[in-house]
Amino acid sequence: MRNRSYAMRTDHGYIINGNWAVLPPGRYMGAGTGFFYRRPRSPGEGGEVIKAPGPLSEPVDIMIIYQSNNQGIRYEYWHPLEPPYPPPRNGRGRGRGRGWGHHHRGQLPLYNTLPAYLATPQSGSSPAAVEYGPTVDNRVGQPPATQGVGAYTDNTVISVGMPGGTDVARATSPSWKVWKFTPCSRTCGGGQQQTVFICTSASGAILTDEMCQAPKPAPQTVNCNPRPCPPTWQLGEWSQCSATCGTGMMTRTWACVQEVTPTLTRAVPPATCPPPVRATMIPLTQPCTLAPCTRWEVTAWAKCSVECGTGVKTRLVTCRADGQRVSDEQCNIEERPPLQELCHAHTCAHHTWFYTDWSEECMGGCEDGVQRRRVWCSPGVNSVEGECDQQERPPETRPCARADACAAAWFTGPWTPCSVDCGNGNRTREVVCVVFLRGTFRATLDIECNADTRPNGTQPCNTDPCPPHWYYTDWTECSRTCGRGSRTRLVQCLDHHQQPSTRCNLVEKPPTTRSCVERPCNIPSDKSCVDRFKNCVLVQQARLCRYSYYRTVCCASCFQQH
Repeated sequence: MRNRSYAMRTDHGYIINGNWAVLPPGRYMGAGTGFFYRRPRSPGEGGEVIKAPGPLSEPVDIMIIYQSNNQGIRYEYWHPLEPPYPPPRNGRGRGRGRGWGHHHRGQLPLYNTLPAYLATPQSGSSPAAVEYGPTVDNRVGQPPATQGVGAYTDNTVISVGMPGGTDVARATSPSWKVWKFTPCSRTCGGGQQQTVFICTSASGAILTDEMCQAPKPAPQTVNCNPRPCPPTWQLGEWSQCSATCGTGMMTRTWACVQEVTPTLTRAVPPATCPPPVRATMIPLTQPCTLAPCTRWEVTAWAKCSVECGTGVKTRLVTCRADGQRVSDEQCNIEERPPLQELCHAHTCAHHTWFYTDWSEECMGGCEDGVQRRRVWCSPGVNSVEGECDQQERPPETRPCARADACAAAWFTGPWTPCSVDCGNGNRTREVVCVVFLRGTFRATLDIECNADTRPNGTQPCNTDPCPPHWYYTDWTECSRTCGRGSRTRLVQCLDHHQQPSTRCNLVEKPPTTRSCVERPCNIPSDKSCVDRFKNCVLVQQARLCRYSYYRTVCCASCFQQH
């Protein structure tokens, strides 16, 4: 059948299909029997069919996954002839030989509630056939409020067996079975539902919970309805108050949103939401009341405190809220206006001399120190004269004495040259205790000056280590007694301790040889020793004078330079 597939499994693994694999039609062994699997070749042949002769040795689960509408399942199986069973619902039963009893047949719409005695055939029962027919309109991910045994949202699982084999106690004693699922917690946007367990007998009859000796299993939670919810209008958060104090307004707006998961809500275009309901009474604005607005209030400045010169004027500063005076702490202290400020009065009756304080520092030497101040004349309103009386002008200076300048003090002379060019030398200077008496400086005993402040008379200098130097001997005698020879000497690199060193500068190394010229050797005394050719100078430069021929034809050049 198109857009639908199923699988069969036990607790040990899949028997038919499973793990996203589809097997070809055929016979497959499992649960103690063989299952014959058939798929329709065309839509007219009906749904998938699975048959088994039985008996079952363990429960089997049928899992269905589909993409189109599912209209239900047709089933048929046999129970053993042991205890009496209630008649089936939506089916009929008949006896069968060889120890087999009630035969059940019916049709189960998907997500309907299976009767307990049909949902769990006990071990040894024989499923005659399980066939999947047309489907009803229940899609994956949209379960109804009440679901059947093993009915899931994505993969439908229906248990068609129960434990068997050698586990006799489990086959005959009451046990817990999954009866249904609770309604999904959400209709969209991802919800959850839990399994509901009931206590059933070995025959499938519903018992009270006290009849099952084993503890009741914990509910299992599965996800359901994962599809996002339809877009809807949602009120936004209230805005901040339009005022910072006192009374203002807050607003909010409608937003088109879609709930994807319980923790994720996204904004979507308004066109995707249904038309908004205009006749709504939900307010979009509301008043907001904050702390009362406060401000500083000042009075006019009072009259200047003086009538002549500079004085101070004051005013009253208060904090007010809604016209009422409140404590100053309720206003912003940093914005508080000043309470007082300087003021200048120009109503002096006569010309008046103003002056400042004397300077704190005494300027000058030991006996001629001076303190200063500033003097200003303020014109009077009733004075006819244009200026103040200069005879009444306060003095701008006055003499002062500096005790520290008259006391004995240390005087130092210049530093002498350093005792060495390098390698921790010393330099000295004279330090004299001098006192100023009757206008002149005179040397006095050192005890008159403060010994703690006496300057140093010596100081280290040229503390860097001395670099190595080149040492050399005198030149030797010329290597020849006549003609051109050479002189040599020894050169040694020594450090400041006159020990051999390799740190001298090779560029500055003195030469170890130099040429020397003594008297000419064997110069002919007659006037026949002359150069016969003009290029005899080249003969001498080419060192050809060692040959007798060139000494003869270039006699003057060879014997003059050789």
